[in-house]
Amino acid sequence: MAKFRIRVSTGKACGAGTWDKVSVSIVGMRGESPLLPLDHLGKEFTAGAEEDFEVTLPHDVGPVLLLRVHKAPLALPRPLGPLAPNDAWFCRWFQLEPPGGVPLRFPCYQWLEGAGDLLLREGAAKVSWADHHPILRRQRQEELQSRQRMYCWKTYSPGWPHCLDQATAKDLDLNVKYSVVKNTKFYMKGSSAFAELKIKGLLDRTGLWRSLREMRRMFNFRKSPAAEYVFEHWQDDTFFASQFLNGLNPVLIQRCRSLPKNFPVTDDMVAPILGPGTSLQAELEKGSLFLVDHGILSGVRTNVINGKPQFSAAPMTLLYQSPGNGPLLPLAIQLSQTPGPNNPIFLPTDDKWDWLLAKTWVRNAEFSVHEALTHLLHAHLLPEVFTLATLRQLPSCHPLFKSTGLGIGGFSELIQRNMKQLSYSVLCLPEDIRARGVEDIPNYYYRDDGMQIWGVPSSLDTQEALVRYVTMVIFTCSAQHSAVSAGQFDSSVWMPNLPPTMQLPPPTSKGQAQPEGFIATLPPVNATCDIIIALWLLSREPGDQRPLGTYPDEHFTEEAPQRSIAAFQNHLTQISRDIKERNQKLALPYPYLDPPLIENSVSI
Repeated sequence: MAKFRIRVSTGKACGAGTWDKVSVSIVGMRGESPLLPLDHLGKEFTAGAEEDFEVTLPHDVGPVLLLRVHKAPLALPRPLGPLAPNDAWFCRWFQLEPPGGVPLRFPCYQWLEGAGDLLLREGAAKVSWADHHPILRRQRQEELQSRQRMYCWKTYSPGWPHCLDQATAKDLDLNVKYSVVKNTKFYMKGSSAFAELKIKGLLDRTGLWRSLREMRRMFNFRKSPAAEYVFEHWQDDTFFASQFLNGLNPVLIQRCRSLPKNFPVTDDMVAPILGPGTSLQAELEKGSLFLVDHGILSGVRTNVINGKPQFSAAPMTLLYQSPGNGPLLPLAIQLSQTPGPNNPIFLPTDDKWDWLLAKTWVRNAEFSVHEALTHLLHAHLLPEVFTLATLRQLPSCHPLFKSTGLGIGGFSELIQRNMKQLSYSVLCLPEDIRARGVEDIPNYYYRDDGMQIWGVPSSLDTQEALVRYVTMVIFTCSAQHSAVSAGQFDSSVWMPNLPPTMQLPPPTSKGQAQPEGFIATLPPVNATCDIIIALWLLSREPGDQRPLGTYPDEHFTEEAPQRSIAAFQNHLTQISRDIKERNQKLALPYPYLDPPLIENSVSI
């Protein structure tokens, strides 16, 4: 007979403890022990507790391979039995100390619901070829088979990435659902926003805003310093241009070496901005011109709001990087992809309201592309693909598993179009920056901060290729999501800066825009409120935050990965110091890639 000491750690989350009875059996190379109760007087497994037990094996099972955990409901008197709750338990880890041997840590970090068994491995990471014993090979295979039955693929809509089959989602366990704390805070936050706008009489108003001044009632909803800056500068050309670099959608701007044939800008049009002694061709050759093309929006179907059809544009915007690291400036805007007399090129020298309306159409296009593609597709749907593939194909012991206005119709069209042209290199930040030719454009904080966080040197046939691929997945699911999500409310609470829909068609001539027509083009009051509430909820993590590089679930037990994690955390600390120091000097700070504000994953 052999005596083992077992230490059990229960999580600290709300409801993590349990009254249920827990037993273990030890699986070794020479067999498996019977179930060994872990039993003290009273409640053993309270939230945040670490409990010690001593168990005696009736026979020698040999070197330990696995730990089987069995959880059973507490026996209750018969009348109460059916009423007993499903007492879930969050177990962090087991530590097994063989007689005269080295303690073995078995990471769990899972919710165990109801009655059942769970097989745990010792914490060392192992790829499949390192499993020499048939018991370990069988456990790996059975775990993956179970995962593949639980996490099923589905095509939500033709042309979209595969996703989780929602028919199976209702049966998923607590390990892949929001915590009680996060759910509660999320719904309380949403309810308070809903109630505030309802009381103000804005939520149900289907008509137009009466004036820009009246829109400030909406702006007073949960203001922030960044939102104040947007309100003060939304009409400025320099701020308009800067949002292509550091706004919600900093991934479209590209260097322009030759003007597109369907964008016939002339020297006379832009001479007042370029100044004397230069020309369009000279600036194109110099590399100081940039293009933002929203052509993917051409012909996309639009929504109907309050019984009225909405409108969309597919603009092209030419930008100029002024000399001496001066500001980026807009040179020209064309609101559709087909040039002609009904598609004028708008210029900064035009009438104030003509130029403002043209810029506002571009901002509406930014909203559509950002929400459908940059945010929904790239930062939510693709991470879901990565997550499901990980859950279905990598067992918990695998080293990689341990790192862890258009309406739905128009959005669906955009996603289908973008999926056809989406490439691996677009998801890899260094390659995307090079491909767009924006390596040296000044004041591009999304690029500067993102490149620091990326931090690593096309098939996965080398270790370097694998590192690149895993880095892309981690960056997409953490930093990239933060960059395109965290600032949504700041950019949109002053709605004219980022209108979610447009109620009148794009202008076909100049000289017609007036303040009344500008307001009539913007979204109605209730649509504005709906979007602002949604973006407020989606811009801030409601609870249970896990910043990038923070791993409370200690899946790694070996020294080497622990050293790597510590080095990564130190690197992130230095990046954060640099970003905070830079932001102190900026009129509008760029905090969205500051590591403490980046979640480890797409968590909202």
